[in-house]
Amino acid sequence: MLPAKLFAVFAIVFSACAGLGWLSSLPSVDTYVHDKYFVVEPVLVLLFCAVASVNFAVLYYAAARFFHARWNRTLSVLHFSLFVCFGISFSVVFAVSVRIANGSEVGEALRWLVVPWFLGVLSLVACFVAFGVNLIFVVLQILRTRFVRQ
Repeated sequence: MLPAKLFAVFAIVFSACAGLGWLSSLPSVDTYVHDKYFVVEPVLVLLFCAVASVNFAVLYYAAARFFHARWNRTLSVLHFSLFVCFGISFSVVFAVSVRIANGSEVGEALRWLVVPWFLGVLSLVACFVAFGVNLIFVVLQILRTRFVRQ
């Protein structure tokens, strides 16, 4: 139940940050990759984090409550920590993008933009891998208890 509570609190924090971000006028990040032009606003990233946190909280709660399965605590805390790292890294990306939009030193600020972006993407992928491994352990645990009793 601890991971469900942690992700629920994290969803509330991200929802509050998204609400504050909606009130302020933060510039978006414009990216041009392979003939495609992407525009990502800070509010969309915060809303993604809030929705993903609610999703993880529900999954952790449902498995523990309805299926009486025990999540691996170490993997759950690792999953939460990596997701927090993703949220903080992408918040830094948008803070640096605001500095780039308002400042004159574009070259130096752009060098620093790559580090939190790479760390954020890496931690998001690792977060999903940790959750997947944890989910496999829980599914195996549920299958063992269902088929052993019969």
